Amino acid sequence: MKRHLIKFSNYSFCITLPKKAIDALGWKKGEELEVEFDARKKRISVVKGESDSATKTTKPSADIKPIPKLRW
Repeated sequence: MKRHLIKFSNYSFCITLPKKAIDALGWKKGEELEVEFDARKKRISVVKGESDSATKTTKPSADIKPIPKLRW
């Protein structure tokens, strides 16, 4: 299925997922999802629950700058 990439802020983008797909997966609003990016395969995976990736890290790389506090 084709989806459009939407600019969310200066720091992120988002995509929408069809409600039919979310319902079929049993996902609910507010649930935490794990997003994995495979640069070699140029693939993004979204799964519910814990990642089974062996490359999972807890510390961001040094080239990522912290996002300033946003004022809404």
